[in-house]
Amino acid sequence: MYGVTLPTKKLLFSFIVPFQWFWNFGIAENVHMTKVFILPIEPGMFNWTLQGVSHQFSYRPSLLNAPDLPPWIHYVYSDRHQTGFLYGVPPQQHGDLELEIVGLNRDNYETRRRVVQINVQEKPDPAKYEVQMKVDNLNVEDMFDSYRLNRLLDIFRCELWRESEGDLYVTFLASAVHLGARHPLRPNEGEGVVLRIGSTAEFSTALVKLQDEVKPLWRLNSCPRDFKRTTEERLFRDKGFVLDWCAFRLVEASSSSLHQHFPIGPDSEVSVDQRPLSLGHEDLWTRPSKSQVPQRSYVREFVYTIMIPMLVMIILVLILSLILCFHHEGISKRNKETPAVQMVQYTAVHRATNTLRSLSSQRRVLNPPSDQCSTTVSRSHTASPNSSLPRTSTPRMSMECNTYYRPNPPPYAGPTHSRADF
Repeated sequence: MYGVTLPTKKLLFSFIVPFQWFWNFGIAENVHMTKVFILPIEPGMFNWTLQGVSHQFSYRPSLLNAPDLPPWIHYVYSDRHQTGFLYGVPPQQHGDLELEIVGLNRDNYETRRRVVQINVQEKPDPAKYEVQMKVDNLNVEDMFDSYRLNRLLDIFRCELWRESEGDLYVTFLASAVHLGARHPLRPNEGEGVVLRIGSTAEFSTALVKLQDEVKPLWRLNSCPRDFKRTTEERLFRDKGFVLDWCAFRLVEASSSSLHQHFPIGPDSEVSVDQRPLSLGHEDLWTRPSKSQVPQRSYVREFVYTIMIPMLVMIILVLILSLILCFHHEGISKRNKETPAVQMVQYTAVHRATNTLRSLSSQRRVLNPPSDQCSTTVSRSHTASPNSSLPRTSTPRMSMECNTYYRPNPPPYAGPTHSRADF
């Protein structure tokens, strides 16, 4: 009753075998030009089961038989979802391609491989009008949440751009850091997301007024958070989006996403105000030619730094030389006007002063200090023949010191009374 007949087994086998071959060797994905595609890479793609351990699996996507991805496809791994995401916008006139994804199980170091076929198709009604914005408080993986993305699109569908309700979609998505912005100072803050949404409907009056309101901010590359709040700020704040109004643009068909993967040359007819900001390869640096490099002259800097100080120094030297020259002439003139007798007297006084100074210095050399003599004399009086201490003075030294420094005794005077005769 519950058995399976032979034809039925053959039918099931013929269905399961091609499905297993498709799962192990190839996965197909259809993407449209000018529309962002998102391809999640999950453990189920490799027949693995997530066991709740963070960073259990890692993935490395690339072109088949190539070391890296094409420039319009980006890969990011989300720790929150524990899933890798491939996203991007196929450029115009791009053919199909194959991606190779290598998965690694870090628990047992098992490696598996999958090939994804990307079929690029042309979108029937591409967007002609786009709105470019930058969300400061989100990361790029936050926009992979369809619920959050629909909340952002509903702001335009229901409030600002009701004409685009039927065909509004995302035409560009990239991380602000990937486009050259700085990482936030606080790690818990979002890096920022730059995205564009497009439609075939013309811009509404509300969007045109909003662009006129923020147009004075276009001279700034990026605004700090909470730098400017517009009249429509509440619509985005209530939904959890903090916009950088310096990056808000309305882009028409002449500068739509058709140009975002190719550099815009200086001869392009697109105005500077309508060019997309930092999207794709527009900011690639090209080496200027030698004729385009401006020539700079350093003559003015040379004059200011070297010639002027040297001129000031020369003037000061001349002034000092003149002062010393006139001062020398004044000395010679004074010597000539001084009488010869006065000069002779000055010379005699000067010679006598030098003689007294020399005699005084000789006397100081011959006479030892008084402290030394007094110490020697005191030691000579206190020392005894039986003392065991070494004698530091001699009788001769004591005599010399006494000779020079002992005061002379008063003259002897006899008795004043006369002797009586008995």
